[in-house]
Amino acid sequence: MLDNIITFSEILIKVAKAADEAYYEGKEGEFAAMELTTEQKLEGMSIDNLTICYETTGIDNFLIKNVEQTLKQNYLKKDFDIKDVIVRKNCAYIKIMHDIPFNGRNKCYGTSFSINFMEVNNGVSVYGYATKNAKEKQVFKEIANELIKAVS
Repeated sequence: MLDNIITFSEILIKVAKAADEAYYEGKEGEFAAMELTTEQKLEGMSIDNLTICYETTGIDNFLIKNVEQTLKQNYLKKDFDIKDVIVRKNCAYIKIMHDIPFNGRNKCYGTSFSINFMEVNNGVSVYGYATKNAKEKQVFKEIANELIKAVS
């Protein structure tokens, strides 16, 4: 009797696993095709944590609304990949894939930056995440420098 109960339990578990796998197999395409809203993207970037200024300069005739187009036209190196650019008021949020050390080969790390524009002095600042890792900090400084060059 105990053998029958164990066998029945094993069969029930196998059927449940198969049903679960079949359900999620059909859903896989749905998740891949799902488009995130701008607000969901910003939430994923944790923009409130972009608190460290990595680069600042003054740029005459700078227009924050043209940041995405300017980056696509002027960022010619390929040390990092720009995944998203979202412009809000005087700030552009940028999702980037990069590598450590910074050599453009295996871009498996993701981070975000913001480019902030101060109209009163034509100041442009690039903010990113705080990090205690020296190599990562150096990469963030180099990315910020490249962003400033691209929008200047």
